[in-house]
Amino acid sequence: MKHDAQIEPMLDEHGRPAVFAPLCRSIIKARATSTATFGSLCSDPGSEMLLDLYWRESQGLKTSLTSLWLASKASEMTGRRCLAVMEEQNIVERMPDPSDGRRVNVRFTSEGRKKMDACFSALLLGYAETCRDCACSCNDGPTSQDCKPLE
Repeated sequence: MKHDAQIEPMLDEHGRPAVFAPLCRSIIKARATSTATFGSLCSDPGSEMLLDLYWRESQGLKTSLTSLWLASKASEMTGRRCLAVMEEQNIVERMPDPSDGRRVNVRFTSEGRKKMDACFSALLLGYAETCRDCACSCNDGPTSQDCKPLE
């Protein structure tokens, strides 16, 4: 039995694929490198769960509780506590798996998806400002006209 049953891939309000999925995947890879380098010093089970859930939904994959616990890279109890907080904040919701009555899946609420998109948007804006500031501080960077503060 295949546990990664397909769901509808995440689409934005205009029906386009989730624009932040590639950024999400890059963050997951960078966090994996940090964890491999520094071990538990970089542990953040809740963030790991949110990123994994976002990525899986963007790819049209269901996410079971077991998959979410594994994504947390922590104990099941820690994963359960993180999930409880996410549910209290209306970020995610549980739903029974129609193909297997023993399994429970987790998905973002519309509010949770909006919050994740807002976080990714803020992250990209921060990266853009940082790149622009670095370019402006270089001797052969953009002209001073291009280095005005972003609005």
